[in-house]
Parts: sequence; C-alpha cells; structure tokens
Amino acid sequence: DLDVKGGGQSNTVLLIALIVMLLLVGGGGAAFFLLSGDDSSTEADAAASSEHEAEKVESKETHYLKLGKEFVVNLEDDSKVNFMQIDIQVMARKTEPLDLIEENMPVIRNKLMLILSSQKYEEVNTREGKEKLREEIKQAIQDVLHEESSKANIEAVYFTSLIMQ
Repeated sequence: DLDVKGGGQSNTVLLIALIVMLLLVGGGGAAFFLLSGDDSSTEADAAASSEHEAEKVESKETHYLKLGKEFVVNLEDDSKVNFMQIDIQVMARKTEPLDLIEENMPVIRNKLMLILSSQKYEEVNTREGKEKLREEIKQAIQDVLHEESSKANIEAVYFTSLIMQ
C-alpha cells in the first residue's frame, strides 16, 4: 500500500513538472515567432511611439531661470524704513520663454523693481500678500514676453529667498 501511494505522488509531481516545461517551451516559441516577424512595421511603430513620448516628456520638463542677482528695495511704510531683499526664479515648460526673459532682462528687472518698491510692509508680510505679489510679478513678466511672442509663457514665479526688515 505504501509503495502505491508513493508512486502516485511521484507521478503527480512528474506530470506537473512536464506541464510546466511544455508551457515554458511553448511560450518561448510563441515569443520567438512574434518578435521575429516583419521588422519594418515594428520599426515604424517604435519610431512613432518614441516621437509621441518625446512630446510628452518635453511638456513635463521644467526649466528654471534666476532673474539676475537679488532685488533689494525699500518698502512703503509711514512710520519707519523697511526693506526687502528677494531672489526670484521663474519656471517654464519650454526654453523659449526663458531665452526671451534673458534677452529682455533689463526691462523685466525694471518692471519688477517698480512693483517691489511699491509694496507695503504690512501687505507683503502675510502669506496672501506674498501670493498676490507672485501673481503680479508673473503677470508683468508675461506682458513683456507677449510683446515678443504670443506663445511664450512662464508657468510660475518662485521666491527662493526673501528677507524683510
């Protein structure tokens, strides 16, 4: 009785091993025939796919540009003299807007100096005030860019350093 049971188990293990081997060989053969087919259509599909992926990657890339050295301006206040030192960077998805910013840096820095020096300490000292200032700066830069090219846009303005006293 023991020999018959043991033989049945070894037959089951042998049968399972045989099925697994057949599946592996069959899968390998199918993969070989599918992958070694007509190369011209596969290459065209791969080229189209890589172009589409390159477009997607380009739109997701981020490019940053620091707007020269930091700005140091006096802030409007009735009671005492306050100043602000601020580093500003812009972010765009393409390099064209950043190239235009570099070409027009004196105009942009002048506009930003006027905007920054007209700020009130009490307003810029709040989070909401800083967000409003970021949007105002972004719009000023967009205005300069749109004079040069209607397609050039920046996505964001960041304050990378801000000291107020």
